[in-house]
Amino acid sequence: MNKINRTLVVAAILVILLVTPISVMAQTPTPIPAKTISGDQVVIANTYRLESGDELIGNLAVIGGTATLDEGSTMTGDVFLTGGTLTVSGTVNGDFIAIGGAVNIEDTADINGNISLIGATLKKSPLAEINGEITEQSPEFLDFNWSDPKGFDFPFSTARTSLLTRMLQASLQALAMASLAVILGLLLPQQIKRVADTISKEPLVTGGVGLLSVVVAPILLVLLTITIILIPITILGTLLVGLAVLFGWVAIGYEIGQRLAQLFKMTWHPSISAGIGVLLLGLVTGFATLIPCIGWLVGVIVAILGLGAVIISRFGSSKYANKVAQAMVPSTPLPPTPPSTTDSPQL
Repeated sequence: MNKINRTLVVAAILVILLVTPISVMAQTPTPIPAKTISGDQVVIANTYRLESGDELIGNLAVIGGTATLDEGSTMTGDVFLTGGTLTVSGTVNGDFIAIGGAVNIEDTADINGNISLIGATLKKSPLAEINGEITEQSPEFLDFNWSDPKGFDFPFSTARTSLLTRMLQASLQALAMASLAVILGLLLPQQIKRVADTISKEPLVTGGVGLLSVVVAPILLVLLTITIILIPITILGTLLVGLAVLFGWVAIGYEIGQRLAQLFKMTWHPSISAGIGVLLLGLVTGFATLIPCIGWLVGVIVAILGLGAVIISRFGSSKYANKVAQAMVPSTPLPPTPPSTTDSPQL
């Protein structure tokens, strides 16, 4: 009987504990701590996101990539965009310069700075706060003064000495070359790849052939212009040399794009590799011309390498390129076949 009483008492206690309300303290979720990023950020053919609550103290440069500043993020610095896309939903304390790209300003954006657009598109929400001026115009060196023939300026001329003008000139030239490289990458991907392989395998040979061509080609063209009959051939030859330099430039840009793709562990279409590589190559060679006296040498070296590779490969002809590769890399001769020692059957 005692056992039954003890069992009933334990059961009653359990029931009371189950039905009695107990206040439970709810656990507050641990917030993700915000982080502060110090230093300039460069985005090249990649994506960048400044998440909500994060702060960037530094400049942001986007070249052929995509950048997003989420709502609640804060950036203190200037933004430079060329050939890419930028979406702003947070706070930016700095100026914007966009050349040939797309800028999207969302509802929650708060921009304390000026926005300068050169050949770029702007999509702005009416709810966004912009404490600065928005300028959309073309650079001065693209203006043609038709009313005054003496004041006529050709585009991309070097007569103007403004540093900002020359930087914008180099950027637009790079964008134009990158657009052409994308088209060539779509139409002639294999030919561009063969020319690029020629440069990577035999850089000294391509450089020597290109330098020799630069020295010999003008002499031949001058000799052809002596007679009136050969003037059309001279014109065609000049155009052919120019196309060869252009094609070689695109091939070098393609090789640069492929190296970047390997660096970021990505796979790009030949047209994307060519476009991004030519854009970077154009920016480097263009900004190098700002260096007095020797800055132009960078572009000349690139043009000579590309010209030599195009001449060696005959604009990426696989048949000729294979012959050149076999001539430069001697094949290992096969060991002689020992004579057969099998005796013929005797009758």
